[in-house]
Amino acid sequence: MSNTPVVSRLRMLREERGWTQQDVADHLGRLAWVHSRERVGANADMVAKWERGVKVPSRRYRALLALLFGVDSDELAPTHAAKAQNRRPEEGEISGLLDSLGSAAALLDELGSIGLVIQPKMFSVWKEQILRRRVLLKMVGLTPMVGLDLSGAMPPSVKPTADVVSVLDDLANRYQALYHSTAPSALLIPVIAHLETVAELLGDNVTPSTHRKLLANRARVAMLAGRLAFFDLHDTMAARGYYSVALESAREAGDHLQAASALGHTAFIPAAERGYQADLDYVVGANMHVSKRPDRLMSSWLAAVESELHTNAGSISAAQGAIARARSELAANELIGHLSWFDYYDETRLDGFAGYVEPRGGNFLEAQRTLTGALERLPLHAIKQRAIFLADLATVHLNSGDVDQACCVAGMAADQLRRAGYATGSGRLREFRAAVDPWASSVAVRALDEQLALIA
Repeated sequence: MSNTPVVSRLRMLREERGWTQQDVADHLGRLAWVHSRERVGANADMVAKWERGVKVPSRRYRALLALLFGVDSDELAPTHAAKAQNRRPEEGEISGLLDSLGSAAALLDELGSIGLVIQPKMFSVWKEQILRRRVLLKMVGLTPMVGLDLSGAMPPSVKPTADVVSVLDDLANRYQALYHSTAPSALLIPVIAHLETVAELLGDNVTPSTHRKLLANRARVAMLAGRLAFFDLHDTMAARGYYSVALESAREAGDHLQAASALGHTAFIPAAERGYQADLDYVVGANMHVSKRPDRLMSSWLAAVESELHTNAGSISAAQGAIARARSELAANELIGHLSWFDYYDETRLDGFAGYVEPRGGNFLEAQRTLTGALERLPLHAIKQRAIFLADLATVHLNSGDVDQACCVAGMAADQLRRAGYATGSGRLREFRAAVDPWASSVAVRALDEQLALIA
């Protein structure tokens, strides 16, 4: 019996997406890994043999190929391969999801054995993302796919033991470290899987102590999910939901500082929508939590947040006063690093807030010194924060009249954003590009446009 229909179908599906045979093999490996934590031996040579008809894909590989290409697995069987030739999935959607899945699978692999705790939820989270993006139902209707029974392939559910709670805290530490330089769409998949895992554990009968620990863990990871959604992906609706989970969990756990952090982060949402009174109300609520558990580092951060909110509202004198309070509180802080989850604020980050306020008050030279010093002290792995500082420094150079230097620095910010997506940084660069539009025909701006095109 001829295998020509299989050959033409597989090759057509691959070429429609512009993939190489190695791309197909890599995607198959990722799907198998996320689905059942198993490795498959697919390689470019094997895919080539399938396409040429030297070999026929086994039932297991046909199931993976069907999921990969969004078709019925029967279409890839030798006797049925000729049907449904005109069905074309939403290729851009699928390609983006597969890239995200591949990166998330690589992260899961990087997490090692502790990643097994969230692995049962990883595939279901990815399926939900497919549904939200309106990809063909066959991509998630796995019942006709031989060899991929979700209920049987997944590892057993975890239980809320002391060891599992410890692993969940270790995972939160890993996400926190990965946040600064990891693609947000990739990191969000294990983070959501983590939250779903904790939610399931909270439904079990656990001791009050374990319950509080799980709540504190959920507050911390939900906070990170909110930051990814808002600052990195510009998804305000999702961010509100995650911040609400963080706030409720922190309050139930009696953790006033995590509750304050949740409210402080939430303040950025109405600020982005020009709700300048609502944003300050959140800061007031956050400070009420700090009054119940005084902490100068948190107080300093909230004052810094307030400075940015005032700046965006055009209240520069109020913003300058908030920066002064933030510096005063930070100088009086005696506990360094006492909050392991609070890694997004220190003296360097405070200078970043100050460098945002100062040029709005006409202090361009001071802003240049502040931001340059902050960039020198900022850790190299803090790619996203570096992009923000560079974009703000570019604006300072522009306001000082040096268009060429401004574009050069903005280009450096664009280079950072190529390494890790960050919607907030991209927004700052769009604002900068709008400001230099009068010089659009200059060599400097044209060079910047080429760099911006790479992160569009």
